[in-house]
Amino acid sequence: MTMKRKFTINFILMLAAAFTTLYATKAGIWFTACGAALLCAIVIYKLFKQFDECTDALNDEKQCSRLTAKKSADTERELLFYKTIMNGVDTAVITATDSGHIEWANTAAQAITQNSDILRNEIVAAIKEEKSDVCIDGKEYAISASLITTRNSSQYIIALKNIHSSIEKSKVESWHKLVRVLTHEIMNSMTPIISLSSTLCNSIKGEDIENDNMENVRHGLEIISRRSSGLLSFVENYRKLTHLAAPEKHPVAMKELIADLRKLFPQPYIAFDTEGTADTTIQADRTQMEQVLINLLKNAVEACDERERNSNKNDYHKQITVSTRVDANKKMLTIGISDNGIGILESAQQQVFIPFFTTKKSGSGIGLSLCKQIIINHGGDIDISSQNESGCCVECKLPL
Repeated sequence: MTMKRKFTINFILMLAAAFTTLYATKAGIWFTACGAALLCAIVIYKLFKQFDECTDALNDEKQCSRLTAKKSADTERELLFYKTIMNGVDTAVITATDSGHIEWANTAAQAITQNSDILRNEIVAAIKEEKSDVCIDGKEYAISASLITTRNSSQYIIALKNIHSSIEKSKVESWHKLVRVLTHEIMNSMTPIISLSSTLCNSIKGEDIENDNMENVRHGLEIISRRSSGLLSFVENYRKLTHLAAPEKHPVAMKELIADLRKLFPQPYIAFDTEGTADTTIQADRTQMEQVLINLLKNAVEACDERERNSNKNDYHKQITVSTRVDANKKMLTIGISDNGIGILESAQQQVFIPFFTTKKSGSGIGLSLCKQIIINHGGDIDISSQNESGCCVECKLPL
């Protein structure tokens, strides 16, 4: 029986006992009046007892509400705390249903998911095939996925760690080892060849030159000596890749760095969009950073000149843009150099940073490789995107 029903019954009994007491008293039936009065007192006692029980129940309910509210607030604070931590890490964390619907993603993951509500096909395929790595937009990620099953549903907790920079660094180190071995072996072989050919050439006396055969021998030895010396000089230049000094980092104001670039490249078709980073300062080796930006701008100018030679000058107008932007969440500065030159074939985009690889007829293949090594040594990363005959964009990302 509910509290409300008990209260109603007792209240009716109290009223009936009270009326009976009054009626019996007026009628002089004292025994009945006393019994009714006693019943009325008992019912009133029960009502007071019910009031106390109601009061205790209300107090308990208030206390329970306070505890629930406190627990809810603590849970909300704890959830906010963990969310803040998860949004601060560089590992992408995603919670998704087993059907691939994203329920939550931290800040690092939003750049990968592109704010979509559905998991990318690459991630879904990697989970199904139980892979430990996945390639997304040309970048490598280590992936781990855990399936958590509750009473009502199942959820995946997915973690994606960007290992692109580590892999790129390993590639650079591997190429450096290869270059060191090759240059060492070539120089060891060329030095005695140069010395021997020069000695033999000098040993041929003047009277021997009258003999046509000796003249041909001497001429051949001179060619061997000259080409060997040229090859030795060529190899010596490539040794610079493996002897790049560690960056001496100092505060570098972007305003001053861009101002110097303007002076070095005053061409009217080169635009600088750096308003948002005028007061930005980075820790970097200024000389090395200038070398990177000069190399990239020279490449952009050459690409535009090449397209101009192959196009109708009236239909084509060279355009190069140097832009900078700051990502406050990731604490990164991005320097982008884009042009509308000849562009790079898609098949060559992944190879342009490899030492000795070049798309130019007279290129050496060390410029972009050197740029990448400098950026990686600064703790950053460099990306290139291009479409053939539609220009190229190179982005250098540096920590603030």
